[in-house]
Amino acid sequence: MTISRYIFKLVIGGAGGVGKTTMLHRYLHNAFMPRSTMTIGVAFHSHEILRNGAKINLSLWDLGGQERFRFMQPSYVAGAKAGILFFDMSRLDTITQVKEWADMFRLQAAPEIPIILAGGKMDLVHPDMLDEVNNYAKSVVTKLGLSCYMPTSSKTGTNISEMFNHIVDVLVSQINQVKAVAAASID
Repeated sequence: MTISRYIFKLVIGGAGGVGKTTMLHRYLHNAFMPRSTMTIGVAFHSHEILRNGAKINLSLWDLGGQERFRFMQPSYVAGAKAGILFFDMSRLDTITQVKEWADMFRLQAAPEIPIILAGGKMDLVHPDMLDEVNNYAKSVVTKLGLSCYMPTSSKTGTNISEMFNHIVDVLVSQINQVKAVAAASID
């Protein structure tokens, strides 16, 4: 039996200070990084996983959230197969930048690029506010036509691996659908 191999470029964007770098550290090292420095421009990581019998190499591009880096980011987004847009659940105003990021991802990568909206720092949200924040985020997903919403916590690890597994599953499914259509057209 042949093992399928895939390489996927994923871009991660969002306002500065929302937890993108900390989330990636949790995903790559399964450890919480309580302090991180601002990402200057872009940071690159590579990670290989086994998922459903396939070997997947993820190229992860952590885009700096400050406006001053925006001019260089389109070139890093080009060729991406999926995106994650982060906002800080304890600072709901950070969700206002999501549309700008989604537009850039769709313009520079592909109009149909799967994009997950990820709420970070879920552990900092008061339990009484959690439903309100989640409902608002889900309305943004609907309004912008994003793939889904996942609340996460880099501190506790909540939904970090699940988020990446979801993206990988969506991308592999897309490839399998194309293969099935191609095979059917040959018959």
